[in-house]
Amino acid sequence: MKELIDKLATGLLKSLPNPPDKGRYFLGITGCPAAGKSMLARKLTDEINFRTGKNLAAVVPMDGFHLPNRVLKESGLLNRKGAPETFEADSFVKLINRLHEFPNLSIMCPAYDRITHNPVENAITIRPCNRLIIVEGNYLLLNVPPWDTIHTIMDNVWYIDTPLETVKERLLRRHTAGGASKKEAVRKVMSVDIPNAKLVRKTLLLADEIVNLEN
Repeated sequence: MKELIDKLATGLLKSLPNPPDKGRYFLGITGCPAAGKSMLARKLTDEINFRTGKNLAAVVPMDGFHLPNRVLKESGLLNRKGAPETFEADSFVKLINRLHEFPNLSIMCPAYDRITHNPVENAITIRPCNRLIIVEGNYLLLNVPPWDTIHTIMDNVWYIDTPLETVKERLLRRHTAGGASKKEAVRKVMSVDIPNAKLVRKTLLLADEIVNLEN
C-alpha cells in the first residue's frame, strides 16, 4: 500500500497548478460502498501534506451530504439510506462549484458522523491554502442529474475497483460495528448496499483511471 500511495502522490504533485496559488486541482475518488475511498483519500492527503510541509491537500466527503435520519424517516427513505436519492445532491454540486469559483475564501463543508449516523454541518473548513481538493464518494460518475455535472468539474476521477464479495464483507463488519444486529446488517447489505454497489460499478468505464488497492 505504501508503494502505491507514494506513486499516486508523486503523480498528483506533478498535476497541481504551478505556481500552486494560481488555482485548484480537483481529484474525485469513487467506487462502491466500502471500496476504500475514505482511506485512500486520507492517506494521499497525509502523504502530500507531509511531502510539501503545507496543508496543500484537503478532503471533501460526499457522505457529509446524507439527508438527516429524521428527514429520511419522514419521507419513508430510512431503509434506503445510502441510495442516490438519500443525499442532498444539489447541495453537494453547489459546494464543489463554490470551491471552484472562490479559491481564496475559507468555505465550510459538512462531514458524516458514523457514531450518530448523521451529517454534521460545518465540520470541515477548506482554506485558501488547500489547492488539492480530494472529493470522495460513491456517485461522482453517476450519469443522472444533478450527479452528472460532477465529472465535468473534476480534473481527474479515479475509480477504486474492489470485488463485490470484499465490499460485502466490509459492509457487514461496518454495520455491526455501528450497532446493527447481524440480521439487520445482512438486510441492509443485501437490500440496499449491494444494489447501490452494482449501480456504482456501471460507472467504472467513465473514470479517468482505475485504482486497485487489493494488490
